[in-house]
Amino acid sequence: MTGEAKSGPSDPLPAEAFLRTSLADAGSRPALVLLEGDAGSGKSEVTTRWIRAAADWNARTVLYTPATDGSTAPDLAAIETPALLVVEDVHRAPAETMPWLRAWLREARPGFVTVVSYRPAELPEPACPLGLDPQFPPPLRIRRERLGAWEQHRTTALALEILGPERSSERLSHQLHQLAGGNPQTIRDLLDSLEEAADASTALQKLEEVEPPVRLTQHITARAATLGGDATALVRAAAVLGGSCRERDLRRVAGLGRTACGAALVQAVRSGLLEERAPDRYGFTSPLAASALLTSLPGPIRCSLHQRAADMLTRSGKVPWVAVAHHQRLGGRESKWLRAAEHATDDPNALADPGAAVNLLRSLLRRPDLPALAAGRLALGLTRNALLTLPSIGTVDVLGQILVLPQLADEVRGEIRLERGLVMSSQLSRGEGKAEIELALTELRSRPDLRVRALAALANPLSAVYELDANVHWWKRAQAMAEASGDATDLLAAHAVRGTIAVACGERRSVPGLPGDLPEPDSDLDPRRNEYLTRALSNAACCAVFNGDLQQAAALLRRSATPWAAATAPFITACDRGTRLLLCLERGEWSGLGRASRVLLSGVGTQADARLVLLQLALARGAWEDCATLQPGPDDLPRVFSQLPYEVSAAGIQIRMAVARQNPGEAVAAADRIWHRLRAKGVWVWAAHAAPWAVEAWLLADGENTARAAVAEFASGLRTHHSRTAGAALLRCRALLAEHEVQHGQARELFVRAALIHERTGAPYRRALDLEAAGRCGLTVRPPAADPGPLVDGALRDLEQAIQVFESLGASWDALRARGTLRALMPRGRSPALSEDASDVRGRGRPPYGNSLSPREQEVAALAAGGMTNREIAGALHLSPRTVEQHVYRIMRKTQAASRRHLPTSLTNSRADGKK
Repeated sequence: MTGEAKSGPSDPLPAEAFLRTSLADAGSRPALVLLEGDAGSGKSEVTTRWIRAAADWNARTVLYTPATDGSTAPDLAAIETPALLVVEDVHRAPAETMPWLRAWLREARPGFVTVVSYRPAELPEPACPLGLDPQFPPPLRIRRERLGAWEQHRTTALALEILGPERSSERLSHQLHQLAGGNPQTIRDLLDSLEEAADASTALQKLEEVEPPVRLTQHITARAATLGGDATALVRAAAVLGGSCRERDLRRVAGLGRTACGAALVQAVRSGLLEERAPDRYGFTSPLAASALLTSLPGPIRCSLHQRAADMLTRSGKVPWVAVAHHQRLGGRESKWLRAAEHATDDPNALADPGAAVNLLRSLLRRPDLPALAAGRLALGLTRNALLTLPSIGTVDVLGQILVLPQLADEVRGEIRLERGLVMSSQLSRGEGKAEIELALTELRSRPDLRVRALAALANPLSAVYELDANVHWWKRAQAMAEASGDATDLLAAHAVRGTIAVACGERRSVPGLPGDLPEPDSDLDPRRNEYLTRALSNAACCAVFNGDLQQAAALLRRSATPWAAATAPFITACDRGTRLLLCLERGEWSGLGRASRVLLSGVGTQADARLVLLQLALARGAWEDCATLQPGPDDLPRVFSQLPYEVSAAGIQIRMAVARQNPGEAVAAADRIWHRLRAKGVWVWAAHAAPWAVEAWLLADGENTARAAVAEFASGLRTHHSRTAGAALLRCRALLAEHEVQHGQARELFVRAALIHERTGAPYRRALDLEAAGRCGLTVRPPAADPGPLVDGALRDLEQAIQVFESLGASWDALRARGTLRALMPRGRSPALSEDASDVRGRGRPPYGNSLSPREQEVAALAAGGMTNREIAGALHLSPRTVEQHVYRIMRKTQAASRRHLPTSLTNSRADGKK
């Protein structure tokens, strides 16, 4: 493969300590670094970084590439030491290069480091890049650096860097890593081909249909051309079989005898085309490498190889019928292909590779004489598998094509439709999945177990498709049907969904099916029973986070994380990972949370959680451009956040941002919209995540009557349903109304009570918001006939605590806003520490800031870099827009920033020169 891949994001410099010691001075011991790696492993990038580092250490550098520079070796006698010589790609060097290099190393001048890079597979002796017995002198220090395949996390980081969070996903990076075999250059080439994808789903689909990159195809073809006839036959057999193959299977497909196969296998491994993956297991370094070889073969040869592969697999003990069908079809054997496809429908292992099963279904659907029963049986297995795992792109569409087949029996069609609707609803967040489930009910008259499953799914309260009364209606039907059947698993399903409704609503009374009453999932239980239990625990954990019962949420997540779920239900496991993100957000565990959320932003089962976390972090940190990018439009909000508590939380963030930007029209529109959605659903505990911000919006727009009516409606909804977060939110709403009426003392008491609730639940960010508001109201109170001292001291403590919490979390915008409130309202002579830190007024004798940013300039820079306008910054810091404009001008001049986006965001008083 021509060219070398760049190192991954933030890679440490290999052998840094060794090189730094060897280049310390002119008298250092001479050193040799042997840098080996296959094509595309990143050798050129590493040598470039070494040359750059050596120059930074004041060492001379020389780069020599014999294959392109010809036979003229550099004159090294006049080079002062310490110095670094890099000799690249000696595997392609002319014959006269090796004697020169060996002679140079025999001299081994002190202070000189020689780097030799090469591909082991393209050398006569892979372990001896300088030939046999190069006679290294004793003083020479020698180090070997091997560059191999990347680990998964480096692929994930690079995909996120190139595609961004909207087009990258954990699943995409995993498949990308598998296709490329971890080869850095192939990974980059594949990412280049995905840059035009509109979103993560499109990128994943393009990746599943991608052709081998040109660079990889040329390298594989060139390496294959160097092989003998037997080795060529062997690597072709490995390419058509794919994966890890035993020598016996390779020999049969290649048509070789034992002796010839052994010699050919040694040659194929030494060539670098095949690798030993385990004892007696050989294969290509990546699936794309095998595909690159196959596409270069003439049709008759490729067809014959597929036929021999099908024959070999058919004679094996456990026949992999999906793979056999694949080879029979590509081998041109129509009748044998159809027979293999029918066998696959009865094979319990047929869905080990869901993508292969989908491709088999697609190929069956293209036939005019489609065997409908076989397709239906395979589709049933595929839907059951997809519901618990992570479905292949195209699964839902292929199943939709199966459903229109007139030959299917009603109960087969109904079961496929049910499972397809469940996949659409739960995993793909598509609202039409509920309609599919309802339609399946009419086709499953003879299957009470499946009807209970469908009714339990419709009763799940998290969805915004049905109001709460409808959810309860579906549950009652499920309960009645389960009791009529007497089946223990059906009864468990009905009880579990009733418990989920109770947890979601915060019901005050005890009902059957609460999480504490459910048994533990166990690998020895019936899989269907395990699925109901694990889903119920997972859904209840999500509800507990939104209701503010963080301790219960953590306990439920621990219970749902069973070995059965990890092995059998990766989708539920993924959902729990998303819930953990929300739990960390509420608990104030923000360190690394943004990075973890971006990795999961496009993952199946985690998109909504990760987006919601990133929205909240962006708002708290003043990164309003990021917030605007992540925030869906009003029409897209229910689609992106298909479960209502997520939609309510996102709407609350949208309202809060509009209020902060002094855009009352947008804020009121968002408040009216989400309040209508809440009223339709009827689960009022979820209003906690939007109600206080909606009240602010209505009051800002002179809608006091609307605000009062909404608070009364909120309070009425909490009479039978309750949660800690909702109770604190109701107190905050009432405090805002009192503050609006200039009843600051009463408002402060309500804010303090709300903060106390959040302190007890362990939600520091929410507590800090309430403390900030309590401090604001306390500093506004000025009782004329009483000593305001104690009240002011308490208010100052509230504000100081809020600022400390905001700063510990990294909520820079909140911290700056609270400091601005403190500056604007603080009585003279109080809280000197905070006032000095926050003030930009220099006292007598205080040195000027010079080219460093003052504390006030740091605050302005942080908000401007996040996308706030001068007017918005002025409102947050209690300054005039003209003053902010002057600050921004001085900051841009001091930092030499190209734009506001490039301004420093740190609040530390560090020097600003040199920032670009």
